[in-house]
Amino acid sequence: MKLNCIYIAGALAFTLNFTGCTNLDEKVYSSYTDENFPSSPEQYASMTGPIYVAAQKLFDNNLYELQEMGTDEIIVPTRGGDWYDGGRYVDMHYHIWTPSHILIKNAWDSGFSGIGTCNQVLSQFEALPDNDGKIQTISEIKVMRAWFYFYMMDTFGGVPIVTKFDQSVAAPSANTRQEVFDFIAKDLEENAEYLSSEANNQTYGRPTQGMAYTLAAKLYLNAETYTGKPQWEKAEYYCDKVIALNQYQLGDYFDMFKPDNGAKDKEPIFSVPFDANKAKGNRWFLRTLHFSHQKTFSLSQAPYNGWCVAPDFFDFYRDDDIRKKIFLYGQQYDASGNPMIYNGVNVVLDPYGFNAFDVGGADDKGRLVGARCIKYYPDKDAIGGWANNDFVVFRYADVLMMKAEALLRQGKELSTAVELMNQIRSRAFPNNPEMLFTTATLNLESLYEERGRELIWEMHRRVDMIRFGKFEDPMLFKPSTKGEEYRRIFPIPTSVLASNPNLDQNTGY
Repeated sequence: MKLNCIYIAGALAFTLNFTGCTNLDEKVYSSYTDENFPSSPEQYASMTGPIYVAAQKLFDNNLYELQEMGTDEIIVPTRGGDWYDGGRYVDMHYHIWTPSHILIKNAWDSGFSGIGTCNQVLSQFEALPDNDGKIQTISEIKVMRAWFYFYMMDTFGGVPIVTKFDQSVAAPSANTRQEVFDFIAKDLEENAEYLSSEANNQTYGRPTQGMAYTLAAKLYLNAETYTGKPQWEKAEYYCDKVIALNQYQLGDYFDMFKPDNGAKDKEPIFSVPFDANKAKGNRWFLRTLHFSHQKTFSLSQAPYNGWCVAPDFFDFYRDDDIRKKIFLYGQQYDASGNPMIYNGVNVVLDPYGFNAFDVGGADDKGRLVGARCIKYYPDKDAIGGWANNDFVVFRYADVLMMKAEALLRQGKELSTAVELMNQIRSRAFPNNPEMLFTTATLNLESLYEERGRELIWEMHRRVDMIRFGKFEDPMLFKPSTKGEEYRRIFPIPTSVLASNPNLDQNTGY
């Protein structure tokens, strides 16, 4: 989407990293006078801009890979010398990562950079006079900090809780995972009511009540994973609060991921905006497409021919499931409908051609292995490979499925759970009512599979596999890792331990 100038102004004011919108007046609020105290909602929002820049960097700096590459829905095969990259993706697939793994280090650094940015911006607000705008903005900052902390707790377990921007405190001790869980829950509970209840152009990309309640629902849905104590009833409660806002509805499954996605789409609850000019960071489509797809989608840059849909996951989809349209497989065509030839080889993508992790590549047939996922539709207006598609973090379909799961886990209102899941199912099979769930066919296993089909490549699968006890199961080339449950969280990076002697390595590493 075209990013709101407010966020760009905020980023300029703090980091000077972006070029501004037309006629932007840059103001650095490093010292306040009667003349430059922020007094309007737009000025308050501009001060928070660096937080959303940090959110963009969180996705561009490998948190996505940590959440997806070790799951059963994605594989990044080695194609001769292509995509080996020091074995980083092999390690993720086989669950043999170590504390020195570069993806782990990058995710930690970007996550805590985001937390530090929240604390820094929060400290700027301490000098502001009290008013309604200040209260709402502080709540937005704290909810964003809780969002960053959610991912750090989910991926690394017990981590340091830091709430002040104090550069003299260089080596904080770690808190327990329970303490981080409670900290997140408290910040969400105390601040959600001060956020806007509306989902519109003004609140798009910022935390709203819907975003805070969805994050809380996800926190409690996974409470047993995080704390050892299930809290299904609280997950249900917060799903109900999202539904009661009456701000969201299921929309077109494909439109909400396209390059022009944004506030016009009513299903996304919280998105991280990207922009080809001003907020670079989204190039998911280049990572999956074959080189020749440059001619299919009229792209200015050749794709990288990398990420693929795992073959067993590909088989989860029936041919009449409309969601299967996000996959490219079989004969490929250019923009004029002509079969594509690349380096003398007919471009026919084989979803099942994985006979080893290294699928070859010395000949171009090895580079045709694997179905490709274009959920984030290729952007012909991308600049330098940077696309305009915003990343959808939370959406309404997930809330409906979380509530259905919470009901099933509690053993109550099966008919309600069926109705919720069939809102998803009827969109996926608009011409086949026989595919709707019944009280006889909906159970935890079928719900788990449906979550996978619906949310593929949206950064939910790892936590779902852990919650359903599937993370240690064999998949493709990875054997069973039963007995290695410690890998449900990642190790503290070696570089972090070297710089902070107050931290201990996670058990098992």
